[in-house]
Amino acid sequence: MKIKVLQIGAGSMGMRRIRDLTARGDVEIALLEMSADRRDRASNQFGIPCFDSMESALAWGAVAMSISTPPQSHAQFVEIALDRGLHFFCEAELFPYPHREVENATAAKSTVAAPSCTLLFVPLYKELSRIVREELGALHAYTFSLSIDIASWHPDEGTEYYARNRSTNGTREMVAFELIGLADLFSEPQDVTGIVRTGGELGPNYEDSWSLQMRLNNGGIGQLVVLGASPQVARKGIAVGTNGTIEFDLLTGDIHRSLPLLGIQDTRNYGQLSHLLESVYKEEIDAFIETIKGSRQWPYDFRKSNVICGALAAAEKSAITGKVEKVDPDFLPAELPDQYEDNHKRRNEHG
Repeated sequence: MKIKVLQIGAGSMGMRRIRDLTARGDVEIALLEMSADRRDRASNQFGIPCFDSMESALAWGAVAMSISTPPQSHAQFVEIALDRGLHFFCEAELFPYPHREVENATAAKSTVAAPSCTLLFVPLYKELSRIVREELGALHAYTFSLSIDIASWHPDEGTEYYARNRSTNGTREMVAFELIGLADLFSEPQDVTGIVRTGGELGPNYEDSWSLQMRLNNGGIGQLVVLGASPQVARKGIAVGTNGTIEFDLLTGDIHRSLPLLGIQDTRNYGQLSHLLESVYKEEIDAFIETIKGSRQWPYDFRKSNVICGALAAAEKSAITGKVEKVDPDFLPAELPDQYEDNHKRRNEHG
């Protein structure tokens, strides 16, 4: 029997999920999308049923959801999945659902909750994980820099594109996105000192620069800088351990190992990200289906997602207080990066 998956949203990521799910012989897919143009596009391209209301979509009888909507809208669909006992996959988070509620509901109904963790499926990250685990030795510190031009993202879309909104802007989202991979490689952050500012030309009162210095659970130090208004694209890191150093470039796929205590000095390539990304997306959504079938285990959960987004919140709060702030998975990002008041606590209480 085929697994019936309801795809929520048919933007750029939603269309990728439809493409990859319809390529499987063990999945049947339908779409919930409010835009008539997007429904027509998906129907014409993939020949799938399309719905414009949640009531009619749920009547189709899905056992799983794939949620590909803007980050601020995830919670409403997660609630439906938890209430109805549906497996669900959710794209990159900024405001993740409280992890204890997800854990309790999925345990009670034996369902899969799969927050996106795209980087964990990238070949370079898989090899880095092995190197860190087997060769680097005890971690002293890592530093990672991402430099991007947010204004160039999806130029055919206007201000409705979520990454152009201050709350969900692409620079802010990429802080959490990069931390997923970095925390998996090097250890989760324990506390954070943060700087958040406007350094480019994306507009007034629009943050485009985040800098985090973190003390990690394993005793090491982590540093992350994300710049969203840079003409030069770069995505590079270096880690120092007791056996030497590793340098890595996510865009080119190069890993340089300088581990003199192990007699290792080399550079290897694991594929340019631009050439691999579509296959990475396919492997990610395939892993969700295989986890539902019981043949694979999802590598990332809502507790980890809450920790990652809690680190973002701690950095933003630190930028206001000037203090080191503890990472708390129950203290999640405010609607805006400078909005850490009493209403932030109330927001976190209902996800």
